[in-house]
Amino acid sequence: MKKIVKKLIQKLIKKSVTEMVENAPEIIPESDSKKELWKFIIQCIISILTSILTALGATSCMGF
Repeated sequence: MKKIVKKLIQKLIKKSVTEMVENAPEIIPESDSKKELWKFIIQCIISILTSILTALGATSCMGF
């Protein structure tokens, strides 16, 4: 029984992955991909710095 269930699950996963790959959008060109990567990295750095500065500001306000 376990083997039947295992094979059934494998077939379902294989079928769903195949459908997702076939319906996937076209790949973004290399230059746009690099641009998007750097945009994401810069946004992450800004977000981290903002949260750190906010935490420091809240800490300094609590001291008074």
